Amino acid sequence: MSDNSASPVPAELARIRSSLEDCGYAITDEVSIGLPENFRDKFGQAYFNSETLRHDEGDWPIDRERARDVVFYQRRGDDLELHEFETITLTDRAGVEGKRDHARVRLLSDVIAQQFIRTVLAFVPGRIRQEEGTFGINLFRTYTNVVTIPHHDHEQFIITYVIDRIGEGAETYLYRPEDVHADGEIVGKPVLRQQLNPGQMIIFEDKKYKHGATPLVPPPDAS
Repeated sequence: MSDNSASPVPAELARIRSSLEDCGYAITDEVSIGLPENFRDKFGQAYFNSETLRHDEGDWPIDRERARDVVFYQRRGDDLELHEFETITLTDRAGVEGKRDHARVRLLSDVIAQQFIRTVLAFVPGRIRQEEGTFGINLFRTYTNVVTIPHHDHEQFIITYVIDRIGEGAETYLYRPEDVHADGEIVGKPVLRQQLNPGQMIIFEDKKYKHGATPLVPPPDAS
């Protein structure tokens, strides 16, 4: 399958790659990278619903609902081939021990989801880009705690894209690994602490930072 879908705006793509090389993270938004104006609405309606997302026993936080896909990619010159990976299993991830298989959603059958995958894979600078690998997509929503403690996901890069937010809080933070003890105690200042609004996204190099987010704060009139 050729990489013939929309590409990120060249100037913004260059800025993202430069920021990743200089400081290990970059913040951008759906408009700046050239996603269609109605992308977020269509994507949210298609996947962020009770038919797609579910809460699995043992998952954490306790009010998290999620679905997952994993894509195998291969770069062949200017072409990018995408295939569904054979497994979506998570192992010893985010403080939950053992293997987990969440609800699978096959995103490559959806043109708009595939466009998003191709777009964000282009963020990675050529100097550190892998010719083939896996790209895990975790769709989740939560109503209180977004994460538990600052952590690594043991991937090359992490991308967080905010589809919607009701309330305040949920501030994304990045800490240098040496500033967070193994038990989660924070002993240094964050490199970044910022609330991402719907349509915004952050990409960062996982080994350089422990990451997480503050609790979501419901609006005053929430029942």
